Amino acid sequence: MAGPSKVEFPGKKKQRMRMRGTKQANSDTQRRLRKNLDRLLEEGEVLLPAMTWNGKLKWGRTDPVTKTLRDLRKILDRRNDTGWLAKRMMAKRGDGVGKAFAGSLLAAHDEEISLVGDYSHQSFGKASFVRKGDGKVAYQAGIQNFHMPTLRMLPWEDHARRGYFFFSWRGGFVCSGPVPTIPDGWLDDVLERSRFDFTNEGNIWATKGLDFESISNNEMTGKGYLLMNFNNGDKVAIGFDKLSTVKGKTSFIHDLALSMLPPNLSTVMEPDAIWYPEGATMSSTRDSLDRVLDAWIGLTLNEGSIAKRVKMAVLHHLDDGFIVGEKWFDTAEAAVKELNGSVAEKELALKLMISAAGSGIRISQRGGVQEREGDALEISATSCNDVLSSLWEEHGLEGLKEIGIEDEEAEELWSLQCTKKRAFGKFLKDIESQRSKVGIIQKFPYRAGKVPGPVGMIHDLTVRGLVDGLGKAEKDALSKKGDIDAEASSWAWLVASGKSTGQEWQFSSDARERGGAWSHAAIGVWKAGQSLVEGDDVDYMGALETLRAACGQIEPLP
Repeated sequence: MAGPSKVEFPGKKKQRMRMRGTKQANSDTQRRLRKNLDRLLEEGEVLLPAMTWNGKLKWGRTDPVTKTLRDLRKILDRRNDTGWLAKRMMAKRGDGVGKAFAGSLLAAHDEEISLVGDYSHQSFGKASFVRKGDGKVAYQAGIQNFHMPTLRMLPWEDHARRGYFFFSWRGGFVCSGPVPTIPDGWLDDVLERSRFDFTNEGNIWATKGLDFESISNNEMTGKGYLLMNFNNGDKVAIGFDKLSTVKGKTSFIHDLALSMLPPNLSTVMEPDAIWYPEGATMSSTRDSLDRVLDAWIGLTLNEGSIAKRVKMAVLHHLDDGFIVGEKWFDTAEAAVKELNGSVAEKELALKLMISAAGSGIRISQRGGVQEREGDALEISATSCNDVLSSLWEEHGLEGLKEIGIEDEEAEELWSLQCTKKRAFGKFLKDIESQRSKVGIIQKFPYRAGKVPGPVGMIHDLTVRGLVDGLGKAEKDALSKKGDIDAEASSWAWLVASGKSTGQEWQFSSDARERGGAWSHAAIGVWKAGQSLVEGDDVDYMGALETLRAACGQIEPLP
């Protein structure tokens, strides 16, 4: 039964349908594809990859690349037979590359190029092509865009999966068979197209600032460098300074890998990173370096961060010296200068660092302690306080002894700090103040409480005032109200030190009268004490004897 008749209304526009993944070719696309297809039709033989492998498979079998090349040459022999090409491009059997090749040759016979396919690959790029036949889209795009060194390798991806290697550059297209043999000219072209400026000497390419002789010997030069050792003996060195400053849309290793198929650089190149502090031993850093380099080759590590990652990998595994941040030092004296802190903190931190040398620990930025693979002392913290806190329990006691504190006092201070954990700046200031007081006290011939009578009281107040300050000594003087001699001694010292004004009401008239008689000799003791503290050569014992005579004290000096 006939279907209903179709009704067309006047003025209705006819709709055009086009296949998904296609577009209308603009004039530039038409010209480029016309040029490529014409050349493919005329010079197809020279556009095929050159097979440089002369080996043979077992049992006299022919390798798959050679088979495909023979098939393509047969197709080229019938390039002008459009009927045969139309059948070949739709054949259910036969080589997949041949089907795409036949379709592309048939497309070359089209007089007009209007509707084109739009191919895009995340790594290999994108291009327009004329879609003909049943061949794979990627294959047709690669065959028709043979001017693109990366894209033209796509038709050979199945052969690459079977273990055959292809190299493509502006000057050639080569299959080296099952052996990844680098062809002449490939590396020169890839490096020339990279974002870095290389200088070539012999079989070595290097960026500016690197020494070729050092590179040939895998020695340190410049600020360190990334080294690629190719299986044909070539070396490529990129300075760390260039990796972090010279930017590009894609990474260098990405572009290099996509110049070969399969894009596996580990088959033709072994990477290395040359950076180490002068004087350090590198024996334990290989594994950590390899992990960084593997991440780089695997395209999972940003090239701009390689220099820092390599330095950290080396520093984290060194066996000797001291590491502060990203710097290595052979002595603790040099390393401690990188830390923030007072002179006293740095002095004690230095002693603790020397004691902890070779312990194989790492002090984190928050002051935590962790074990590390190498034996060097590594400090990620920036302050002496964090270093002292981290090393205190194990090395603090030894450090206190090293800065001159006696064993018994050092053990008491160490134990107290382990319990209270005060800030080391304040802790050391207290120690310094205490040691300073001890130094002053040691200048006097008698300790507090060792001299009897009024002379002893005035001596004790003098030492107290010169060691702990006049305020504390004045407070002690005002509290001595036991008997007339104690009050008189206090008043005599207040007069001698100039602190008696306004204090008369606190002392009896008898105490002030007796103390006033002693004050002249007390002034002599006070002035002699001041001179003694300042380091002058003074007869302090003589001043005490004069005071004893003035006081009428019978007891002799000890």
